[in-house]
Amino acid sequence: MKNLFFLSGLLVFLSSAFYGTASAEATEMDKVNHVIHISIDGLRGDLLKSLVSKDPSNYPNFRRFLVEGATTFNARTDYIETSTLPNHTTILTARPVAQPEGGPSTAHHGYVDNEDPTPGTTLHNGGNEHVSYVPSVFDVVHDAGLSTALYGSKGKIVLYDQSYNAENGAPDTTGPDNGTDKIDRYVNEGEGKQTVERFLKEMRTEQYNYAFVHDKRPDHGHSVGWGSEAWNDLIHEVDQFLGELFTLIESEPGLAGDTVVLLTADHGGEEDPEGLEDGEPIFDHTNPSKFQNYTIPVLAWGPGVAAGADLYDLNPLTHADPEMGRPDYTERLQPIRNGSTTNLALHLLGLQSIEGTEGYFKTLKVSATDSD
Repeated sequence: MKNLFFLSGLLVFLSSAFYGTASAEATEMDKVNHVIHISIDGLRGDLLKSLVSKDPSNYPNFRRFLVEGATTFNARTDYIETSTLPNHTTILTARPVAQPEGGPSTAHHGYVDNEDPTPGTTLHNGGNEHVSYVPSVFDVVHDAGLSTALYGSKGKIVLYDQSYNAENGAPDTTGPDNGTDKIDRYVNEGEGKQTVERFLKEMRTEQYNYAFVHDKRPDHGHSVGWGSEAWNDLIHEVDQFLGELFTLIESEPGLAGDTVVLLTADHGGEEDPEGLEDGEPIFDHTNPSKFQNYTIPVLAWGPGVAAGADLYDLNPLTHADPEMGRPDYTERLQPIRNGSTTNLALHLLGLQSIEGTEGYFKTLKVSATDSD
């Protein structure tokens, strides 16, 4: 493992020397040695807000984010996509799916396929043809000498392991050569419960500096319906995982007081008002113009995170609450998006943003002392 805390000063120096001077935002934030970055597949923001406010005893760990952390339940997905792989790619690369109006052809990642990728398919050969390599959060963390992990619960998540493995990852030109395989540990159990159980077990001993965890359970809204009792039960199961995660962090030396949890989602979901299949309603999330599909949460918890804070209140010069709206990437004040969490994770680790991504995903601040 490469997560010894006494090396952090050297790593920041190397990052500054080879990437360029760290951003002002990064130096203002309280740094930690571990960030756990969670995507809850299909977690619709307005429904989660209602559950946490109306039935807090059944969702106590989501409530911990609300009371002890900085949150919004009114964040946004990518502008043109509300599906799994395009949005997870936005989360992991901090790039829009498509070229924003008036923006350069190299700004977006361009990966729009939501099917299981074939062997050999990567973000580099299956996305934006104007970009030969699409760097990710894994590149920046790994190349700084820190440890990385990806725990997935859908087969299609293998896209990221294929994109950043030893064969397809970029050379490390930052300080000591840590190789081209950017993801130190890749696990895909195919189910949310098994995935998070494996993560909790292995995080206790491995203590990754950056871990991305994907839990697909709320995406079963396709079969049970978003907002149904069965869907609410799935959110309760996720809440139990969060409780175990908080217990792990707070009780384990090396993690306690040195770990931030960031949580977001790839999309929401709704009943399709125009569709029936065999006489039964269809539940979907593919229409990116629907509030129910593009509304997601962004939640932060850990040392240095402002307790009980609204993320829009902490970021008034760079972000604006869109209320029910769907601003595109041309708006000066952007909504907080799932892709906003990526550079935040890097800054919390004392690292700079993914190169070329600050234009559309401004630095998100989570502490009262470094707010705008």
